[in-house]
Amino acid sequence: MSVKIITIDRDEISIIKTLWEGLNAHHLSNSTHFKKHFSEFTFEKRIEGLNKRDRLIAFVAQDNGNNIGYCIATVDGANGEVDSLFVEAAYRGRWVGEELVSHSLKWLREQKCESVRVSIAEGNESALDFYRRFGFAERLTVMQMTEQEN
Repeated sequence: MSVKIITIDRDEISIIKTLWEGLNAHHLSNSTHFKKHFSEFTFEKRIEGLNKRDRLIAFVAQDNGNNIGYCIATVDGANGEVDSLFVEAAYRGRWVGEELVSHSLKWLREQKCESVRVSIAEGNESALDFYRRFGFAERLTVMQMTEQEN
């Protein structure tokens, strides 16, 4: 395994589309209450939301030129966010995710963010311990009405 991390900006973000779709599929399969949201959510909708942020960077992990993971970090005002992280299943547990988040946190520190957060989708609670290792802690629990069957 010869993984390298490259940096991309807004103009190149489409290179992670397939990886992002993998993340969305993961959320769809693990969600108990919001499957409709994830089934209707598209990469284009996601990028539209990200493009409203003041600053954005993405780090892409590549193995022999193949994209195997990514992490997007954004800044809005003085607030930073580790916005999106995904690593292909075959590369999980091999420090790829840790490297991607570390690069993102370094960039967020350079942006002089007053706060940095990460949001975990319902159904993906297993990611909590991963982020705790970087110093994140639960500060607020946000609840949303579940999707209603028609």
